[in-house]
Amino acid sequence: MNQKKKAILASVALLAMVLMTAPVMAEPGDHELPAETDVFWTVFASMTKPDDTAGCEAAVTTYMNSHTFVDENERQGWQQGLNEMCTMVAQMPTEMETSMATEGVETSLFDADNWHLISGLYFQKSENGQPMGRISFSNTIDFMTYRFFSFMNNFGNLVQFNDGYISLNAAMVPDMINYGASFTMYGLNFAETPDIYVSNGSIVRKATDADVSGVVYDANAGTLTFTPGHFSSFRVVEKGSAIKTMQISKVDPKSVKYKARKSTFRVNVKGKNLYKKGSVTECTLGYSHAIKVSAAKNGKRVKCTFTMSEFSTLGNYPLAISIPGTGEVTRANGVRMK
Repeated sequence: MNQKKKAILASVALLAMVLMTAPVMAEPGDHELPAETDVFWTVFASMTKPDDTAGCEAAVTTYMNSHTFVDENERQGWQQGLNEMCTMVAQMPTEMETSMATEGVETSLFDADNWHLISGLYFQKSENGQPMGRISFSNTIDFMTYRFFSFMNNFGNLVQFNDGYISLNAAMVPDMINYGASFTMYGLNFAETPDIYVSNGSIVRKATDADVSGVVYDANAGTLTFTPGHFSSFRVVEKGSAIKTMQISKVDPKSVKYKARKSTFRVNVKGKNLYKKGSVTECTLGYSHAIKVSAAKNGKRVKCTFTMSEFSTLGNYPLAISIPGTGEVTRANGVRMK
């Protein structure tokens, strides 16, 4: 049961990172959540909220009565482990609320009496007391499911808010649509509704009704709210303005041989507008951040260094170069690990 307990605690810590401003990743990951078939989710679904200890104990009793064990020692081991799980899960709301507050995340989650039926759910990220981004759900949410936990567990790495710029990963879109998610940007100072540009890879164009819907701009509050229609980076600019297009023209090497004994490897990227004065160019491969990034001031070259141990799974990994607040460009099959 030790691995199970570690997984539950990890899920608590990771959920507290909702709406963090980490660079968008190219693929989702379940991190350390218990597997979807794990008994944890069966028990969890039987509770009204994590601190519903009575519901947890009742679900554990049902599971124990319906399960066949090899011997009495195994039965007692499972009973003890599941009872400990109920105790740990009961601490989740307090742990989450404290961690989220520390990270500047506000949410309506803790106002709900039944976490299977949450209306008006939102998460808002602030920094130094100033709101940066908000995700709101128009549909009623069942928080006590593997699917929604996975969605929120990956949210901090798959959505980036930064000064008039939001980047979304394709993996987020189906669930965003199902949950009725909309996004709000803060701190805008446009006199009228700004133009919204969308970027898929190196193609940048003004947004259409198919790209975004429900656009509402409040000039007094400096906020823009919209519902995204697909995978994109969204950037707002003053009405009538134009923006530069980031491009990736070459990636070297195209393939890297995985060597467990080697600590790092480097990818050299050539392109256009990959650097902006006063900003930091960021680089991700698959689901991993580069531990070192060096960008030429002419914006034509970027060197990205990654940790070898994070790529033991062989295959193609998408490569993304991003400049927070400016834009992002992705090459779907950036590097092949062999």
